[in-house]
Amino acid sequence: MTLQRIFWVRMLLGLLLFISAACATMVWYGTQRTLPPGLTVDHWEVGGITIAEFERQLEDKKKLLLQQTIRMESRNPDVQVQPADWMLEQLGLELPLQEVSDRLQPLKNGSIFQRAVYRWRIRNAEWPLTASFDASKLHAALMRGFPELYNKQPEDAQRIIGPNDMISYVPETAVMRINEPELLNQLQHILPSMGAVGWTAAADSRQLASSPLGEGSSPSAVHGMKPEDAAPAVTPVAKSPFLIALPFIRQEPALNISMLQAQGIDRKISEFTTTYPQNGEGRIHNIRSTAQSIQDVLLKPGETFDYATYIAQTEAKFGFKEAPVILNGKLVPGIGGGICQVSSTLYNAVLRAGLQIVERRNHSLPVSYVPLGQDATFASGHINFKFRNNTEKYILIRTYTDDRRITVKLFGQTPADITYAVESTTIEKLQPSIKYVLNPTLPNGRKQTISKGKTGYVVDTYRIKLQNGIEMSRERVSRDTYAAQPTIIATNDGGAIEPNTRRPEAPLIEDGVKGPTFR
Repeated sequence: MTLQRIFWVRMLLGLLLFISAACATMVWYGTQRTLPPGLTVDHWEVGGITIAEFERQLEDKKKLLLQQTIRMESRNPDVQVQPADWMLEQLGLELPLQEVSDRLQPLKNGSIFQRAVYRWRIRNAEWPLTASFDASKLHAALMRGFPELYNKQPEDAQRIIGPNDMISYVPETAVMRINEPELLNQLQHILPSMGAVGWTAAADSRQLASSPLGEGSSPSAVHGMKPEDAAPAVTPVAKSPFLIALPFIRQEPALNISMLQAQGIDRKISEFTTTYPQNGEGRIHNIRSTAQSIQDVLLKPGETFDYATYIAQTEAKFGFKEAPVILNGKLVPGIGGGICQVSSTLYNAVLRAGLQIVERRNHSLPVSYVPLGQDATFASGHINFKFRNNTEKYILIRTYTDDRRITVKLFGQTPADITYAVESTTIEKLQPSIKYVLNPTLPNGRKQTISKGKTGYVVDTYRIKLQNGIEMSRERVSRDTYAAQPTIIATNDGGAIEPNTRRPEAPLIEDGVKGPTFR
C-alpha cells in the first residue's frame, strides 16, 4: 500500500471517528433531562435542574405565592375601616404557567437533533413569567372585605319643591372608594419574582417560603438543588403578611348641586287644574297613572315633549282600566278613558307658560273639564300632543292628583313680568241634522226620538301676552270645529229614510287606547 493510500485511509477513519463522536455527543446532548446552563425563569436560575423537578418546584412556588397573605389597611384619617387579610389567590392573582410549559415542550418532543438544537438555543435565556391580577376578582374581594365602604352609595343633589312652590336644593353626597386601579398597580409591584420564592428548612423536611416585603431571598436557594434533597410533598409556610396602605378615591354622584342650578329652574311659570267629570274608578286610575308618567319630566332647551311616548310607558308600567272613550265621534265603553284630561290639563299649562305648540287637535266632541277650544285629544297612531321648550333654560313638569282633580305645574325660567292669558270665542254654532232609522215595529206614520241632537261649534282660541298685566300681543293658536250630533228618529215610513251610501268609518279612538267593550 502506497503512502498516499495510507494517508487517505487514515483521513477517512479519522472523519468517521469524528462523525461518530459528534453523533454520540448530539445524542447525549439531545437526550439530557436537565435544563441547559444559564436558563432563568423570572430571575430563577434553573440550569442543571431536571425538567421534572423544575415543573414540580414551579407548581410548589405557584402554590406558595398564591397563599402569600396581604394585609390591607387604611392610613387615611378620613376613612376608618377594619384591616383585612387575603391570600393573593383570593385577590385574583393569576400565574401563566402554561406559557412556561409550552416552552418546555421542544425539550421533550421531536427528534433528538431538534431537541439538541433547541437546548443549545435556550442556554443563557431569560424566560419571563408575567403574573397578573383579575380585576373582577379583586373587586369582589374588596366588596366582601370592606362592606362599610361599598354599601354606601353616592347620593345625587336634589331639587326640592315645597308646598308653596318655592325651590330649594339638597347638596350631593360623595363617598370614598378604594382606588382599585392604583391598588392593582401596588399589588403588581410587591409581587416577588419566582427567584425570590425559595426553599427553607423546617423541622425534618424542606418547605417553600416566600419573602415578606423588603426581605427578599437569594435565587441561589433553589439553584442547583438536587432532586433527592427536596421533600416529595411541599407544605407552604405563611410568613408575615405584606402590608399595603389602601389608596382611596372620592366617588362623586352623577348629579351635583351646581348641575341642577345650571338648569335654570328658578320658579313656577304656570299651572292649570281640571276637575274630573265623573269619579269612575277606571277613569281615575288612568288619569293618575298617566300623570305619574309625566311627573318630573325634564325638557332641555329646544327639546320637544311627545305625549305618545308617555302613554306607551303608562300602559306598560301601570296598565289602563275600563272607562268611556270616544269612538268616531261617539262616547262608548272602552279602555284608557281619561288620558286626554291629562293632555288637556298639560296643554293649558303649556299655553300659559308661553311655550311653542308643535302638534295638537281638539276632541271631536266637546268635553266638560275645559272650555271649548282648550282641549287636546289623543288617538294612538293618529293624533298626538307635542310642544317644544322654546326657552333658554330647562322646563320641569310636576303633576298633582287626588280623587277629584288633576293639576299640572311647569317650572323654569321666564321673565317674571311676562304672563299669558287664554281666551276662546265661539264664532259659529252648527245646528244638528235629523237622521231617520227604520223601526218596523212602529205603527205606520209613527215616529220615535232615539237621541236628541247636540249643537256643534266653531271656536277660535287666542293666547294673550301680558307684561305687568298689560296686553302686549295676541295670537290665534287654533280654530277648532266640534261637529254637531244629529237627532236620531225611528220611523216605520220607509219613504222617509234615505239609503245609507256612506262607507263605514275607520275606527278612531280618542281619549283612550281601546274600545268599544261590551259585557
